[in-house]
Amino acid sequence: MKRITFALISDSLFCALCAFIASFVTLGYFISLLPVAFAGSLMISVAALIISFAVMYSKRRKKLTVYADAAEKRALAMHLSVSGERYVAQLLSSALEAKDMGNRLENEESAYFCRFTLSPLSPDDVARCIKRRTEKKKIILCCAAGEESCALAADFGIKIMTIGEVYELLKSKNLLPEKYACGEPQKPNILKKIAKRFNRRISPSLFFCGVGLLAFSLFTFYRIYYVVFGGALMMLAAVSVLFGGEKA
Repeated sequence: MKRITFALISDSLFCALCAFIASFVTLGYFISLLPVAFAGSLMISVAALIISFAVMYSKRRKKLTVYADAAEKRALAMHLSVSGERYVAQLLSSALEAKDMGNRLENEESAYFCRFTLSPLSPDDVARCIKRRTEKKKIILCCAAGEESCALAADFGIKIMTIGEVYELLKSKNLLPEKYACGEPQKPNILKKIAKRFNRRISPSLFFCGVGLLAFSLFTFYRIYYVVFGGALMMLAAVSVLFGGEKA
């Protein structure tokens, strides 16, 4: 069972509180019976709690998956870059169902050249692969490649597979390393990501402004204006937490 963070629960409760206050004041304006207005507001807040929890839980689960994959790809790139050539050849030959020919891996259709380095694939690396004589389609496996290298490879009909494709290949074959040469990829800190979100700064202001307007609606004339704008601010406070993006 996945761990439910305190931030997720607090955000859901905040959305429910905004829905309750806004709906209670609005229903209280149109319905003279406060118990009925309270019951209706309570049901609306419970619905808002369930919906906001489901939406934010789904968003955070997708983000965690994306962040975890990105971290593992970086760890895999480092792992392949610092590992020995024999180990890399053995790992990829199993995934590609290819034979180790010394300076390349070959199967029935393609010839694979491993060029895993911390720096992007250079045109010189591509040129060395061009010099290799083979009738099979040439494919270079690397961590990353620049535009110039990609253009040169395309001119000679050479395909480049970067770490993302290599990661997906090893993952599909269940051949990802159990331990990485430079340690396990760090788990993403979702709380730090949330702290950078701009909406975390504006939601309290919207909330208290909305509460103030709704409170004044109990003592002033033309209550409907205070109810409408106060309720709108409360909803914006909830929406800023529920749907707000990350700060650039």
